[in-house]
Amino acid sequence: MVLYTPEQLEDMLWYFAHPYTVKDKDGRENHQGEHANFIQACTKTSELIKRGFNVYSPIAHTHPVHIIEPQFIKNEEYKLWVRLDNLIIDKTNFKGIILAPRWETSGGCNGEREKFEKRNLQVLLYNDIIKDQPILYDVSH
Repeated sequence: MVLYTPEQLEDMLWYFAHPYTVKDKDGRENHQGEHANFIQACTKTSELIKRGFNVYSPIAHTHPVHIIEPQFIKNEEYKLWVRLDNLIIDKTNFKGIILAPRWETSGGCNGEREKFEKRNLQVLLYNDIIKDQPILYDVSH
């Protein structure tokens, strides 16, 4: 089952929620785990784009800023990023949210999903899109 035609997707903007924060057994941020989640978010974002989805992915789009500034990492500025993500959600005309695998394990993804549901916007699952939406842009050649 195809979810959307290319023409329908053309003017839609989607928010892609992906788990990011990883804590060690002592409750400190595990930056290697966060980087691994960044790589996964980028890979999944590219798969969505190949299927015609115009996607804003906060993990893919902000992780480089997070890791380049030592004070961000040192101060574990989670609230700063949540504030930015919420502002983008509130000020942008998103069609809906796409939830990555393991979204239910992430407090951030759960909060983002709730914001979209309160606005009566669509909630899609990444795995359903990958299964049902054909690739529109073959980048393999």
